[in-house]
Amino acid sequence: MLHCTMVRSSSVFSLVFLLAGCVVEAPADRDVVERDSFVSLGDSGPSCRGNNDGVISRDEVVFLPGAEARYRMNPSGVGVMVNPRGAMGPGGARVWDFTSTQGELHTLRLQLVSGAWFESMFAGAQYAARLDPREPLLGVYRATDTAVELLGVAGETSAQQTQLRYDVPVPLLRFPLAMGATWSATATTVNGQVDGVPVASRDRYDVTVDARGEVQLGVLTFRDALRVRVEVVQMFPAGPGRRRIQFLWMTECYGEVARMTSRDGEVDPDFTVATEFRRLGF
Repeated sequence: MLHCTMVRSSSVFSLVFLLAGCVVEAPADRDVVERDSFVSLGDSGPSCRGNNDGVISRDEVVFLPGAEARYRMNPSGVGVMVNPRGAMGPGGARVWDFTSTQGELHTLRLQLVSGAWFESMFAGAQYAARLDPREPLLGVYRATDTAVELLGVAGETSAQQTQLRYDVPVPLLRFPLAMGATWSATATTVNGQVDGVPVASRDRYDVTVDARGEVQLGVLTFRDALRVRVEVVQMFPAGPGRRRIQFLWMTECYGEVARMTSRDGEVDPDFTVATEFRRLGF
């Protein structure tokens, strides 16, 4: 059962740039994803075959504009009690039970940057997706042979007058993903604005693949998922900074299957209240 508590929403001025889901359209007719799992994206798209070896290579995560995933999430502005540590299963493997069906269903879609109002602001951008499926703010990304890079943030429409571009791309995922992998990056927003107001920040990302185990979603169970911890610290020219911790549960072919985002100011990786708790849902 999900236990909810009201939390104060963060101001968009203290926006934390965290990863939008890597999504694919996946079959729902298998309740357990075993070895050599196969995901097809239809006649017009690529396919992915995973081997569940505990390492996620670049060719085992598909980024296809137009692909969609449905996530079950707590309502915006309502915190939810979570357990990012999980539990130890009978065989000694870590298990995360995300089978609760409480929450709202939201669709996350990868969209082309080509033709978007902000295209000229983000050189090399390939696709965009909502940072939070509940809010109309887009993360703008580039997927290379070795990484998924965040270039910045834009409003869904020019009327929002919101665009925040980093001076250097931030590698949110580096491939291959494997236990113990860790990296850091620092970037500064350049001539940014939010709701038409000038905004600047210097943001540090510390990323670690820090756990491996089984993710239970009810309709799907992933036997060999990796947990990626993303810690972000934002500093501003004036006023206090912001800090958040986010966990992503990544699997071969399906990409991100679950996520937890802490409240602002959190320093404990075993936090118990999340502002966002999403997991694949039907």
